[in-house]
Amino acid sequence: MNTMQAGANITVNQSGSMDITISWLPFDCPLDIAAFVLNEAEKVRSDSDFIYLNGNIDTQADFISLSLHAGKPIFRIDFNKISADVSKIVFAVASPNSLSSVQNLHIEVGNLSAFSPEYSALQSLILGELYFKNQQWKFRALGQGYQQGMEFLATRYGTQFDRHSLTSSLPELVNNSQSNNNSAIMDTIRDELPDVRTLITPDNVKASIRSLKSFSWAWMLASLVVFIIAAIAVAGLFQTNLFLSFIPHSFRFLVEIVSFAISCLAGGMIVGLVSPSIRVLEPAIAAFFSVVILYCPTAFLHRMGLITVVSLNC
Repeated sequence: MNTMQAGANITVNQSGSMDITISWLPFDCPLDIAAFVLNEAEKVRSDSDFIYLNGNIDTQADFISLSLHAGKPIFRIDFNKISADVSKIVFAVASPNSLSSVQNLHIEVGNLSAFSPEYSALQSLILGELYFKNQQWKFRALGQGYQQGMEFLATRYGTQFDRHSLTSSLPELVNNSQSNNNSAIMDTIRDELPDVRTLITPDNVKASIRSLKSFSWAWMLASLVVFIIAAIAVAGLFQTNLFLSFIPHSFRFLVEIVSFAISCLAGGMIVGLVSPSIRVLEPAIAAFFSVVILYCPTAFLHRMGLITVVSLNC
């Protein structure tokens, strides 16, 4: 499959149908996925020409359909059914916050080509457009980004987007099947859920490895400081002389374990609240080093003290 650059275009086979697939990493990162069917004035003909992943999946335009396969949204275009007043179909993604947490975002045009746009702290992005010119359908890679979200794109193309009024496509499919038996409902859910075997592919593994390049030493050090402060604070609460005076010597090691577990829980919660959602590796490494720094020397000293006591008794 060829790789396109921003601004490049290719001619597509318009004798049948073609799939437009959008994918990204991590898989559980929520994105708004949409297609806008436009006329010559670059406006939607009606609200049904706004095809949104979690909302208007059952569009009235019979030449375009949207479905999920292995967790990836796929637009299927039937060129034999496109009406004459359609001149362009725009494919866009957006995030409620920022696209900076997304890795390996790309759009695949059938089996012809793929395009991976460049983006940074953007909230919405037009990936590309399928347009009709000189009696031919072509696809142009764009990668045009905006600081505004899906609401901005919907207004630009003459429709509206209300996130709170749109419901998830999966509950809609399940609710519409309530009149069927349980097996039919389970089949619907099974079709919508991603196939793990298809998610673990060489391309996805390579993309995950490439994403490790964004490792942040600053976040690792910040997480380490948080874990150490949490451990010292919890130890100060549980291992004071006043508290330990009520605890038998045989249970004091258990108190240390409990205080360690609570400090890890508190430190992990703090790091999870203040750090970006993609920061998983840094806190894990920081937790390991906090154990090495705080508890390994303590365990060693305890062990040396035990050896001393035994030698004196002998």
